[in-house]
Amino acid sequence: MDIEYENLRNTIKRKHSFKYKPEFTESFKTDLNDNQIIPLIIEVFKKLEWPIVFRDKKSVEAKCQGDFSNLVGKLTVTKTNSNRIEVNSKSLEGNFFDFGKNSKRTGLFIALFQKLATEYKESGKLTELESEFEKQNNWADYKIPSELPKPKEFGEPNLVFSIIGGSIIAILFGLLIAFLTVNFTYFIGVYEFGIGIGIGYLFGQVLKKTNYIEFRPTQIIIGGMMILMFLTNLFTQYQLIIAENNISELGFFEFIKFRIEGGLTIKDLNTGWIGLTLSWIFQIVFPFFLAQAKVAGITMNYMIEKIPEKVLEYTIYLFDIGKQESEVRAELSQKGWNEKSDQDEIFEALGAINGFQQNNRE
Repeated sequence: MDIEYENLRNTIKRKHSFKYKPEFTESFKTDLNDNQIIPLIIEVFKKLEWPIVFRDKKSVEAKCQGDFSNLVGKLTVTKTNSNRIEVNSKSLEGNFFDFGKNSKRTGLFIALFQKLATEYKESGKLTELESEFEKQNNWADYKIPSELPKPKEFGEPNLVFSIIGGSIIAILFGLLIAFLTVNFTYFIGVYEFGIGIGIGYLFGQVLKKTNYIEFRPTQIIIGGMMILMFLTNLFTQYQLIIAENNISELGFFEFIKFRIEGGLTIKDLNTGWIGLTLSWIFQIVFPFFLAQAKVAGITMNYMIEKIPEKVLEYTIYLFDIGKQESEVRAELSQKGWNEKSDQDEIFEALGAINGFQQNNRE
């Protein structure tokens, strides 16, 4: 942040807030024209170097950066019908007490907004911002394409190959984790994090190759992969231990029984069979959620990549000018996208884009 704005922030009085995720709201009145408010809000966020994550005709949201460029809060600025502007700052971390940081953010925004409003009125830049914003939002410079790129060719979605690929990944991870556990120290949480991210990434690539992106079946497959990985891990540990200690008469189920009776020891504390069982559940559940999130990100990106950028832009344009879905489908059909399945993929890609935008707002 510019030193001038830091000095401006230092002049603002703190007003403390107490809540799980503290927030603070204040409002002020402006005499700007209605069409100039949103452009100037955007300009203030640019000056503060706070990334904008959402905007519409009534409000703008931005993430607030802390001292080390980490995102520590979200500012939502909304214009009302009475020419008042409401500014809400919410902490992104559940600290219960904000030490006045949210009031500092809202105060800084208001002070800078009023400062720029005065300066830009005198210089004429306010009118420039308004004109530029209108151009960006009314598609004034957009040229309707006479033709669109043809749909890309993809193979039929293949569930069987997806399951086979997922199973191979799960078995390989089970073998790796068993080897590391027996020969090195097992770090609870670290291994699970690596498992979740690793399996999620590799399985995401498998799904792209098999063109299979159905959410519910994919979720079930990931759950099955975690169980298969866990069982492979246990069985491989059993094989390594009996081979190393030359106790071939010990059966696998006896091995599991001894593990349960021995329990889980953390440093000098033996948590017994309950601790061991909970650790086993953690080894399945935690990586599952990580892998699921990773796969979701990869498949959503894949949905977007499947559709040419020019087609996405044209479809967004049609919706923005008020076309209904049936009208959009008719327009796309006239430009070569006449298969319903191809049109559905466009809408799925738009849904993925919206999903990323919503995620950025959180």
